[in-house]
Amino acid sequence: MRPTGVCVVGSVNADLIAYRGAEVSAAGYATGDNFEMAAGGKSLNAAMSIAAVDPTVTLVARVGSDDLGNFIIATLHDRGITTEGIIRDERTHTGVGHVRIDPQGEYDTVVIPGANGNFSPADIDAYVEAHDPPAYVVLNLEVPLPTVRRAATRFRELGSAVVLNLSPVGAEARSLLRLADVVVLNLREACHVLDVPLNTDVLVLLTALREAGAKTPVLTLGGGGVAALHGNDFVQADVETTVVVNSIGAGDSFLGTMVVAMANGHPFPLCLRAANEAGRLVCGRPESFLTTADVRHIEDVVGVSLANTSVGH
Repeated sequence: MRPTGVCVVGSVNADLIAYRGAEVSAAGYATGDNFEMAAGGKSLNAAMSIAAVDPTVTLVARVGSDDLGNFIIATLHDRGITTEGIIRDERTHTGVGHVRIDPQGEYDTVVIPGANGNFSPADIDAYVEAHDPPAYVVLNLEVPLPTVRRAATRFRELGSAVVLNLSPVGAEARSLLRLADVVVLNLREACHVLDVPLNTDVLVLLTALREAGAKTPVLTLGGGGVAALHGNDFVQADVETTVVVNSIGAGDSFLGTMVVAMANGHPFPLCLRAANEAGRLVCGRPESFLTTADVRHIEDVVGVSLANTSVGH
């Protein structure tokens, strides 16, 4: 049987978000304009955005047996995402992201991994043995690298296509390029992995990523859109300018939209266009993932239903 559906494997956090005011004192004291708690983490953000198109998406991750874990579970239930792949960790707390957003919408984060740090290769093995393989698996580097390696290896052996978001980038990131069918990263991450200057030409970067093992490298360029090598094609897509409110989750929503469009058989350039619009929408508001209303807007922009490949091609 041909694998179907999308599975996101990796990190979930409770994000504690402070919106910082414009004034900072000489002692480093800043007054915030707002505070909120949100379900987050790269994997949860991607899964939530995918669920706006396909609620059958699955999420495999760890949370603590605490109030923050309950908050994560309730958020997933509200979106209709099954929580059978969520492991309750009795040894530690749910992962936390302490996020500060500046007046320009850019952010920095202190991540306390908590249960994410205990996400293990054995967890991958247990899930694989109990479930049918998905068509696509989405990974990132917010959980231990041995777990990412095991997930990429096991799911590929079972026929799943592996999409790896090479973020947050670290010393061993380059060694993972060959383990994925599609690798997504931003300009700064690409230059770090390849150890080249930030002004390196985009096509040069993509070619170097492919030579290093990335079968289909996808390079997000912020306001410059996206560029990729897909087969023999150099693919680019622009993005409309937007006022940035909060850039948390923009890359994750880009990733989730691209993958769910690919899983539903859409042409790769259309997948990138839809993903660009998803990232743009999320940048323009506090929430870090897509809604069903966002999906309808994206479908208007690209001219097809993301969940239906029978029209518009």
